[in-house]
Amino acid sequence: MNPPEADLPIDSDLVAYLDGELELAKRSALEARLAADAALRARLERLRGGARPFAGAFDILLRNAPEDRLAAILARAEAGAAIGVWRTRRRLALVAAAVFLFLFGAAAGYLLPRATESPGEEVVAEVKPPDGWRQVVAEYLTLYTNETLANIPDDPALRAHELSTVGARLSLDLDLDKVALPDLRLKRAQIFELDGRPLAQIAYLSEHHGPIAFCIIADSETDEPRSFEERLGSNIVYWSKDGRGYMLIGKAPREALEAFATTLEQRVS
Repeated sequence: MNPPEADLPIDSDLVAYLDGELELAKRSALEARLAADAALRARLERLRGGARPFAGAFDILLRNAPEDRLAAILARAEAGAAIGVWRTRRRLALVAAAVFLFLFGAAAGYLLPRATESPGEEVVAEVKPPDGWRQVVAEYLTLYTNETLANIPDDPALRAHELSTVGARLSLDLDLDKVALPDLRLKRAQIFELDGRPLAQIAYLSEHHGPIAFCIIADSETDEPRSFEERLGSNIVYWSKDGRGYMLIGKAPREALEAFATTLEQRVS
């Protein structure tokens, strides 16, 4: 006579038995039942071998993993240290989440039935390219408030020295006259590094629109005309010329930023 269903071992007991972790009394009782119950022995064997072919499925996933793309993501996270420790930690957390979600999504794509896929049809995943240096700057600028710049003294001699240092790193002739903008107070010029490339930030303070930054990076890209976009609540006008990327970012209206960008492009780039 078979034992009542309620008295049958549960799968966790069987797995513990297979792992050698089942306590001695339960182990002896289970072995006695296994000797008398062919169905229980078959159930144990299914658990021993695994009920589903996960290993093979994940072999497919690993063979198709975009290693170059994931390596590039991690490299961008490491480069974030140049902008500051606060950014590195935040980006590493985002990258970890992104990699997990990417792999999870990829696994689902291979393991779940694809009813709409025709036989022999190749499925190509569309992956969004990295956001680039404008995203890095936009994230950094989210920390700025009026107070970030307001207490910096208006010192023309110091600003001239800062501009000279920044210009030397970018092989640009920068001075106060070239970067001065109407109704904006020039508060700081400093140099960062991103992916081994010098990245300059010239910061202004607008009475009505808060912090505005003019940023330049040596990117070796081809010339591109001015374009506009919005990122993280800021307006951005950007362009490329002579192997450098330029952007003007802030919460000022698009028309104002484009007018400033026109002036800076004529004087600097």
